[in-house]
Amino acid sequence: MSLERLVTDLSRHALTAIDRSTLGELLAAAELVRRDDTCITGWIRILTIDGLTIVQEETPGGEVLVRRVPSQEDAERLVEHRLASYERMWDRCGCRIDYFGGQDREGPGPERDASL
Repeated sequence: MSLERLVTDLSRHALTAIDRSTLGELLAAAELVRRDDTCITGWIRILTIDGLTIVQEETPGGEVLVRRVPSQEDAERLVEHRLASYERMWDRCGCRIDYFGGQDREGPGPERDASL
């Protein structure tokens, strides 16, 4: 996927999966606002590009996701929530992050919500 197409997709859809090549292009072109190592699934980043604020993260399966958020404050809240969830995972809470629905949930279950 080209960077131009990614930006167009993100202006229409809140969540997009990208390949690692596109991730490299995105990181080179976007402004890095924040970067945190999750210690479980790699880095979670807040980026801005072409007026969009986005959060980039990875699933445990290695899928690279880019999520458009309304504001930098919303992005900060999402990152803080994710980091708190990863911290609970270290404590073996049984938590799962629903990367595709935007909600975390407790206990076992599929990570992807088929209704999305």
